[in-house]
Amino acid sequence: MQELRLVLIIVGALAISALLLHGLWTSRKEKPAKFGEKPLGKLDDSNRDTEGFDHTGVGSVRIINNAPEKDVAVHTSQRKEPELHFGEKIHADPLMDSPASVQVIDDMADLPRMSATSEKIEPKFSSDSVVPDPVATAVEEEPVRIAVEQPIQSEPASVVSDYTEVLNTPISDIPEVSEQEVKPEENKVLEPEPVIANVVPEPEPEPEPEPEPVLAPSYIALSVHARNGEMLQGAKLFQCLEQHNLIFGENAVYHRHADLAGTEPVLFSATNMVQPGNFPEDGGYNFETPGVSFYLMLPCYGSAKNNFNLMLQTVQRIADDLNADVLDHERAMVTPNRIAQYREKAKLYSQA
Repeated sequence: MQELRLVLIIVGALAISALLLHGLWTSRKEKPAKFGEKPLGKLDDSNRDTEGFDHTGVGSVRIINNAPEKDVAVHTSQRKEPELHFGEKIHADPLMDSPASVQVIDDMADLPRMSATSEKIEPKFSSDSVVPDPVATAVEEEPVRIAVEQPIQSEPASVVSDYTEVLNTPISDIPEVSEQEVKPEENKVLEPEPVIANVVPEPEPEPEPEPEPVLAPSYIALSVHARNGEMLQGAKLFQCLEQHNLIFGENAVYHRHADLAGTEPVLFSATNMVQPGNFPEDGGYNFETPGVSFYLMLPCYGSAKNNFNLMLQTVQRIADDLNADVLDHERAMVTPNRIAQYREKAKLYSQA
């Protein structure tokens, strides 16, 4: 088994060596000759036509010398490595041994004249546009001028020819264009379309509350009158008034205050029915009167309604104690309707 493996290894090595040798021999056989080793005259001319142009339209290289009387020595120099020049003008080719300058000029004599013809001129190309490897000349460093034939473009010629054909057409062949009558359009009045805008109703201002009318000062009057033409005695009358929290005070009359001590404002007052309406200040044991009048002045301190109820209650109790009658402000017997009117009046002043 090992011998077979050894034989296979040897055979493989021989096959690989044979392939390498065959490849090297083939590459050497097919390797083309260098371009620089062949002279310029021995280039392949099989692909050129009778006029000297190849299939791409490039002709052979032509060198024009301005001094034909002088002999020009052409030699091939050895290649050398390029050198770097900083800030200096290069007068020599860095790849050549001797300096040489090549100057290109346009040979105006070789250029064909342009004419405005309808025929299309095919562009001609020559090998002058191809710059070969630099060739050095040793004749007093005269530059070699290479004439470059520029291709002639035929587009301007075709444009001119078309333009001349248009001008040469006879005038009679040009169709006459009749002017069309232009009717003036009637001025149409455009009525503006009504624009309907969404009218948002403005909120109505809330009516301001009317100020409540200022109530004029007024009063409510009730009276306690003796019955059957009798008289109210002073001592008994004064004692009854004081029992119902009336205090003798200002203007020599009795007052009912908001408090029992008499320091708060007056709610209502009691006066004499006889002019001048006051009571005697000395006690008046001999004093007598047909009646006593009670007055509630409006507006008053506190609630007018409550003050009226308090005055009505006081008047009724005093009339019961003195066996007398209760009269209204007209000196007539008081009725429930009159009392209701008094209460409405007091209520009106209470809300003010």
